Amino acid sequence: MNRRNRLVILSGLIVAIGITVVASLNGTSKVVSENITELHVVDTKTLMKKINSKEDMVIVDLREPELFSQSRVPGSINIPFEEIPSRYTELPNDKNVVFVCHTGRMGMESGNLLLENGYKQVYNLDGGIAKWTGKLEK
Repeated sequence: MNRRNRLVILSGLIVAIGITVVASLNGTSKVVSENITELHVVDTKTLMKKINSKEDMVIVDLREPELFSQSRVPGSINIPFEEIPSRYTELPNDKNVVFVCHTGRMGMESGNLLLENGYKQVYNLDGGIAKWTGKLEK
């Protein structure tokens, strides 16, 4: 086999490998995107309607225990943000989960963690407790 034929065969193999890699990446990303849903953002008015209608949900306050003990969204539980990676499995995956934090950033991160782990109905309070205009529990 001469050098030219080897180059043609080698080029063909490289193209075939490239096509296979691209096809597998497209297939993988398609599967991942089908499994992950979108993080929903909820404002005070909408969350208060959900609370008042006794919707079956879990509201998770991500702030420090000291702040949670001073005031919180009615009916919320406290799991500090730094504990979410090790405790998120305590949250039911068959109910709506709403995250509340200081300004919304930690809620976004926590919500995305849940979505990456198969949760479907995940919400974040828009602007966090800083934008909350409803009643607070003490």
